Amino acid sequence: MGPGPSIAPVRDAHPAPTPPPGRRPRRLYRRGWLVAVTATVVLLSTTVAVAVTQEREPARQPAPEANGPGSVAATPGGAASLSARPTGGVAGLGANPSLSPGQSPSARPGFQPFPAPRATLPGASIHLVGGESFSAGVARSDRTYGPLRMVRVFYPGLPPAWSGSRADVVNRTVVVSFKAPPAEVAAGKHDARLTQWFASIPRDHDVYWSYFHEPENDVESGNYTTAQFRAAWRRVAGLADRAQNPRLRATLILMCWTLNPNSRRSFTDYYPGGDVVDVLGWDCYNSGGKYNRYTEPAKVFGPMISKSKELGKPWGLAETGSVRIAGDSGTGRAAWIRSMSSYLNGQRPLWVAYYDYQVSGGDFRLTDQPSRDAWRAWCSASA
Repeated sequence: MGPGPSIAPVRDAHPAPTPPPGRRPRRLYRRGWLVAVTATVVLLSTTVAVAVTQEREPARQPAPEANGPGSVAATPGGAASLSARPTGGVAGLGANPSLSPGQSPSARPGFQPFPAPRATLPGASIHLVGGESFSAGVARSDRTYGPLRMVRVFYPGLPPAWSGSRADVVNRTVVVSFKAPPAEVAAGKHDARLTQWFASIPRDHDVYWSYFHEPENDVESGNYTTAQFRAAWRRVAGLADRAQNPRLRATLILMCWTLNPNSRRSFTDYYPGGDVVDVLGWDCYNSGGKYNRYTEPAKVFGPMISKSKELGKPWGLAETGSVRIAGDSGTGRAAWIRSMSSYLNGQRPLWVAYYDYQVSGGDFRLTDQPSRDAWRAWCSASA
């Protein structure tokens, strides 16, 4: 949502999914290598990602909820080894998929989940104030939240050169998304640029990359089909594998709303396959805003957690937050944030980015002191 993705409403009627982090190791081996090795060894980087944000593209209007307009949207929204991941036969990138879409990665030879308990990295997207630079915005957010353990970066188009870009400004793990027309990507039009970009990404920290986060509304608007999206996603994953960077994680980011039966969407339509997705990212918001209440975290996040567990994938919240409901000085939202952080600590997501933006779907910024203090408490506790 916000300047870039759209906010899809997560309804109270929607069971809340919250997946535990268990990430899928990218396939680090080509078929020939697997044949040569009898005991599969998978290198798993256990670093937790810190997300970095850039100013987002103009926010899309949140999808209306079936229960009525005005609710706070909950949009649904690494593998550590080298390898050329199968790309399902996309021209020029090799074909050798070991999993079909929806198949659990645990069935893939050599699959190993993340080592058990891992610390969750809380952070935020960065809204820029008064023409400040992105680095200044990050510094201000660090002072406000003390400091962010992760930041989220959005590119409305293809990513610029890594050096000097927003993703490069913050010396931490990054969750970064970018966009390009799926038909062009699948046809190879942007291969050279993306290959160069992936090759330029440093190997000293984790980078969770996502091609076209929140594609659902674009598909429903007729901009492209789910088949085109999946084909493009697989091609990009193949290009990323060419970099042989064990710190790159292919991260599919969808709206939590997509898991709600009332959305009339199918998760499988947007899933390019367990063999090319390392991590699931979700965009989920408090769904009770239009009812002047804060919905319990288990209800908001439960469905996406269940889906992530079902697929055996580690997961994170690429966007989350809540508007401040009418009459609340901030103490109510602060209590919801504390309840959310306590709940998510038990679920072990990789990272959780607060959506610190004001958009057409509402004002999610933490402008009141109680809410700020609540988020800072989680960020500081995770330091």
